[in-house]
Amino acid sequence: MFPGAPLLVLLIFTTATVFVRAAWALESFQIGIYLLVAACLIAGIRKGKEDLAEGWTAWLVYLIPLWGVLQLVAHTTASSHETREATLRWGSLAGVFFLSQIVGRSRAARHVALHAFLYFEVAMAVLCIAQLFTSRGRVLWVFSSGYPFVFATFPYSNNYVQFVELALPIALWWGLRRGWCSWGYALAAGVLYASVIGSASRAGAALCTAELLVMLGAGLFWSWRQKPGWSLRSTVAMLALAPIVAAVLTLAVGWQRVWQRFFQPDPYGARKEFLLAAVDMMEHRPLTGYGLDTFPEVYQQHAIAALDMYANHAHNDWAEFAADGGIPFLLLVMVPFASAIPAAVRHPWGLGLIAVMLNACVDYPFPRPAVSGWMFAMLGLLFMEKTADRQRLRHTTTPSAAENVASVLELKR
Repeated sequence: MFPGAPLLVLLIFTTATVFVRAAWALESFQIGIYLLVAACLIAGIRKGKEDLAEGWTAWLVYLIPLWGVLQLVAHTTASSHETREATLRWGSLAGVFFLSQIVGRSRAARHVALHAFLYFEVAMAVLCIAQLFTSRGRVLWVFSSGYPFVFATFPYSNNYVQFVELALPIALWWGLRRGWCSWGYALAAGVLYASVIGSASRAGAALCTAELLVMLGAGLFWSWRQKPGWSLRSTVAMLALAPIVAAVLTLAVGWQRVWQRFFQPDPYGARKEFLLAAVDMMEHRPLTGYGLDTFPEVYQQHAIAALDMYANHAHNDWAEFAADGGIPFLLLVMVPFASAIPAAVRHPWGLGLIAVMLNACVDYPFPRPAVSGWMFAMLGLLFMEKTADRQRLRHTTTPSAAENVASVLELKR
């Protein structure tokens, strides 16, 4: 548990400073992660492979930043500066993944880590609701963001809802298992959901509504099938409390803005043009890409329409990965996350990771460590859950020593 508290502090720091445009905020987070990884290695906490997640897909995460190094060495990037910055960022995210595995080596430690994340998330949601219509675009009512609205410390609503999507299933998961004492988790889920509706993000509203319905429906099904660990009392409590709390708080923050956005004449906006440009970039350099984080530099060469806006991202992370790093880089990022989907289904507190992966098809959570840092931390915890599941399966299917001796004696007879 040595890196647990420092890792949590660093993730909270990068989330609290996400509105800061100066480089010191991101660089401080990255330096902290690198120092923490070095301290863990020097202290000998990583004693061997058995302390980390099993399977080759987990090790692909550590190859992600190396792809940027290869692009720099081979001079295949359109902007060495941007690729260096991206490589350092991906390296820090790989460090978060490594540290979260050390933190989550036991089930109790994983529960503590997830609860700490949930508590921080709820505090951010309360802050979001409190300043949504009172701060006039000022973070903590003090720091100007340059935008008419801020969402806790996030200037961009979609990044905020991606942050919430990770935590909402955690609140619902434990609420469904706490009987009539689940009112606290129902309140947390309601606050999280209402803050997403107040942010007026269409993708966030749709995905969080899906998370709410899926978790409550699954709880009702598992209780009906009398699955171990589930009780009808917990499910009824959450079915009664969570939707009511969410509805009341949603009425308080207002649902009209997000509802009107669903009826915009062109809901996809300029994202279609950005996506087609990214696909064209990938087709021109399918193996090497143009360099990590170089989409804004190369976009105009592949733009299909003249748009009066700056294309900072493709608004589809998966397409941008293929454009910047080629298909190999896309697979390096996609395979570890895709391989965690079965574990997220078995342990539904991780369903938020699937929601953010879907959200990445229309936006960009990965470039923001305030979101992707928590994503890689959750990915590490899910890989440790998957490893624990495999170990339990081997333990239950492997005959004990006494059974082996009995079998030998029976054969001798």
